[in-house]
Amino acid sequence: MKLTDILSFFMPYKKPGHIFFISGPSGVGKGTVINGLRENHSAFVFPPSCTTRDPRPGEVEGETYYFISKEEFEAKIEAGEFLEYAQVHGGNYYGTLRDPIVGNAEKGKVVIREFDVQGFSQARERLPRELFTSIFLRPQNDDFDELVRRIKERAPISDEEVKKRVDSMKKEIDKADIYDHQVISIDGETERLYREVAVIVLEKS
Repeated sequence: MKLTDILSFFMPYKKPGHIFFISGPSGVGKGTVINGLRENHSAFVFPPSCTTRDPRPGEVEGETYYFISKEEFEAKIEAGEFLEYAQVHGGNYYGTLRDPIVGNAEKGKVVIREFDVQGFSQARERLPRELFTSIFLRPQNDDFDELVRRIKERAPISDEEVKKRVDSMKKEIDKADIYDHQVISIDGETERLYREVAVIVLEKS
């Protein structure tokens, strides 16, 4: 028997880590689910996005976002450090760095990441398939009016903004089948929504 075989016998088994991507249209309950996972599973890792915009009041470097300059962001693009990125109106970049996601999973951690559909579509092409599980939160009966009502409860929005949100929701719903799991969000049943997602995460963790 080789020495490496003997050493591996006595070394503790290291359970592989896993990445969970959670998506869904605005108002569907992504924040509620992720906050529940954060509160109930302190060992899970929740890496933030990276952006070139300035911090807003109350935002914390390394928790809300990684705030970097446009030049640094573009250098990271050239170096291939992003799983996904986009430049939005106004010229600011937003993106997901590969290392905080993949690096933590390779260390055996459970990594939770909220993604929009566009970002997930990029990231899934750049990761080994066995490394991640994707979950899409979908409104019951694809009820966009219910989602708009929830959004308006958080903050008033214009009719023009409502139309943009609904158009975006329809595009996201059209991509739901690329996800491993679809969990239905029902008004007033946030605890059930959280539990169903938590079961998927814990079965793979």
